[in-house]
This record gives sequence, structure tokens and C-alpha cells, in this order.
Amino acid sequence: MAEKILENIGLSKNESKIYLSLLKTGAAPAGRISETSGVHRTNVYDAMERLITKGLVSYVLKDDVKVFSASDPKSLLGILKEKEEMLQTILPNLALNHQLGQMKTKVQTFEGISPFKTLFYDLLRYKKPIFVYGIPSFVPDKVKNFIAHFHKEREEKGIPMKHIYNFGAQDRIKYLNSLSNTEAKYLPKEYDSPVSTFICGDEVLLTMWSLEPILVIRVLNKNLAESYNKYFELLWQLSSK
Repeated sequence: MAEKILENIGLSKNESKIYLSLLKTGAAPAGRISETSGVHRTNVYDAMERLITKGLVSYVLKDDVKVFSASDPKSLLGILKEKEEMLQTILPNLALNHQLGQMKTKVQTFEGISPFKTLFYDLLRYKKPIFVYGIPSFVPDKVKNFIAHFHKEREEKGIPMKHIYNFGAQDRIKYLNSLSNTEAKYLPKEYDSPVSTFICGDEVLLTMWSLEPILVIRVLNKNLAESYNKYFELLWQLSSK
């Protein structure tokens, strides 16, 4: 257990064995350390040099023989502190790279109802309004196994959702408008689309229902999502209840 922990904080296997052995046996020459630690004598010297550099081992000469001693175990905290200080020096650069990475567009493609379900529920994590337009009237049947539960969970979280259906889904629209935090409209038939566009947070899901299996394209880009939001608002003004 102790050996593994020492390895996890940066000591090699041999360094860990030698240091623990020295703590138990006290000051000892290399030969004795090799016997008690199980590390070959040739490797003892190399590991010992590294332990000395790390401040975990010191030595004295007795009759021209090096006798090694382990430093106080609290010295191990110094190793952790040094690692933390090293990490602190690169954190600003790492944070900048992360921000730049967030600004880039990430595109993923999925096939089938099961991946769509996962992506659909994943929108709830944003805790922001969900907008969708271009919904064919047959879609509720495609997702009937989970859509009611999704709306229940969404309502419980207080997340608003606006739908714009293709023409011919008036019954579904009436039902959705009866739910809390939910609104639904439809566009004239000439605006019918086989592709549903879901917008939430920094995410856009393009779902192609006419394919078998269905195809879902997930795009993560803040600016793109904002543009789709504006387009949705325009369509919403043109839609009817």
C-alpha cells in the first residue's frame, strides 16, 4: 500500500522500496539496503542518488563506507509541494488552451434512435431553454418510448421548450401547449422539413428523420448556436398555433 502511494507521487519502484526499507532498518550501507529492500545492489546506487537529489536520503562516511539514512517522512510533502508549484507555472497557459479549444467547432455524427435519445436528454444539462423547428408529424411515434418521460423530467427541472412543427400536427401541438413551460406552433406546408433542428446552450442537433436509421449531427459552437437561436425567433413569429 505505502509503496504504491510513493510511486503515485513520483518515486520509482526501486526508490520506494529502498526508502521504506531505510525507514524500518535505520542507517545502513548499500549492501545491507540491497538485502532488506530486495533491490539488486547495482540498482541501489542509482536509486539512492535520485533519493538524495529529492532530499529523501542522506549519507555519512564511516571508515570510507557510505552509510545511508532516510529523511523524515514529512519531506515527502515537499515533493508534492514542488509538483504543485510546477503545475501552477503552466496553469495559465493550460487554461488559455482550454478556452481556445472551447471556441472551436466540434462536430459529431450518430445513427439511430438510441444515440438520439442520449443526446436529447443531454440537452437538459444546460438548464436552458430548448428550441426545435422542422418537426415532421410522425416524429412523436418514432420517440414514443421516451418522449413523455423526457417532457416530465424537463418540466420538473423548469426548463422551457418551444416547438415548431411541420404542417399537419395540430393534435400534437394542442397537447404540448397543455404542458407547463411548453409552447408549440406550426409553419405552413411549404416550409415542411425532414430535418429537425434542436438548439440549446452552445449545442445544435440536426436530426434527419427520413433516413433509416435516423442520422443525428451534433455541432458544438457558441456562435453557431446563437445564430440558430435568432433564426428560430424569426420562424416563431411566422408560425401559427
